[in-house]
Amino acid sequence: MRIRCFALASLLVLWTVLSVSCGGNQSTSPGSAQTGQILYALSGATVTTYAVDPQLATITPMGAPVTLASLPSFIQFVPSSDDRFLYILWSDAHGNEHLSEYSTDSSGVPQTPAAQVANVPSLSQLTLHPSGSFAYAMEVTQSSGNSSGSSNTQYTADIRLLLIEAHTGNIRENPTVLASYGPSYVWPASLFGLSKDGKQLYINYQGTSSGTAYRERSVNAHTGKLGPDVSLYGEAGLWNQTNTLAIGAELIIDTYRSPGATGYLDVLRNPPKSQALIHCTAAMLHACQSASNVQLHPSGRYLFLTDPGTQQIQVAKINLSANKIESIGASIPMTAQIPGFFFSPDGTLVYALLASDAILHIYNFDSRSGQLTDTGITLAPPTVDTGFCPAKR
Repeated sequence: MRIRCFALASLLVLWTVLSVSCGGNQSTSPGSAQTGQILYALSGATVTTYAVDPQLATITPMGAPVTLASLPSFIQFVPSSDDRFLYILWSDAHGNEHLSEYSTDSSGVPQTPAAQVANVPSLSQLTLHPSGSFAYAMEVTQSSGNSSGSSNTQYTADIRLLLIEAHTGNIRENPTVLASYGPSYVWPASLFGLSKDGKQLYINYQGTSSGTAYRERSVNAHTGKLGPDVSLYGEAGLWNQTNTLAIGAELIIDTYRSPGATGYLDVLRNPPKSQALIHCTAAMLHACQSASNVQLHPSGRYLFLTDPGTQQIQVAKINLSANKIESIGASIPMTAQIPGFFFSPDGTLVYALLASDAILHIYNFDSRSGQLTDTGITLAPPTVDTGFCPAKR
């Protein structure tokens, strides 16, 4: 549902320095007519575009590296669903947010200068709709509030609609706030992503210190307007904050972790209609008790689970007919950090930065058999010392 890219400022704090969201929510499905695999490697403000051929096990630079205009701090690097445009959310040296839009050539190489640079104060997230005609952004503001007689910072999060011009890719902001969440004294609401078909927008909302809720709103694919706020799973203030979700087209994965307690992994329908289809504990699969960073493969049939001690990635199959989560024996070695790996938009490739050599490795993944194969394709810093972003053209 969501495709994220690495922040590689250092091997210890990659994720916190640059939380790059790649592709917004590209909804290219397995078997799509699109076949071009693209990889963007970021080094500072310089972007190198590569064509990836998993069959030939090659990664080929396309054109010369492109240095974007002065971008002190990336927030997001987001290709459009057809990779015709790149959107970069960034903040300047004074902490002011901006959104730059670049056109790409037939190989996916960004063209400079930026076709558009917009000031977007307080925008912290950008999520592109698969139609390419609009995007959602979360605008977060904070103020001093009062809770139980003591002064605290409170957060308000507004969902804004950004309209996209089809031929130029230029963005125009709709002045109307689509939805507002807060105030919250813990953490602002965030955009969790779009459903694969683009019909639902998911929101993560933590209203108090004791729980997180996942909400959803229907999406008008023509106008971008949102339907009423509806509870998807959990309730802020009541649901245990150690639960995290992965949301797929048909399934929801609920992972529960608590220090000193037995964890579990539940597989539910999307939307949840009854009890879990599969309740996986250590008795079924040891990783269900302790694994973190549980990612649902785009096919919806496999889970990639990170062992918290070794950061090794184990691949498991969701067997609904047998009501089981089953290890298929495939794994990725210890990664340099969590999350450590990301899927290509169609799920045929897995990109992983390994701790053993600090090099980006590319794996083929067959969603029919669950077979994971090292392509032998690698990419090393400094070309990829800031981040990388897979795309599909």
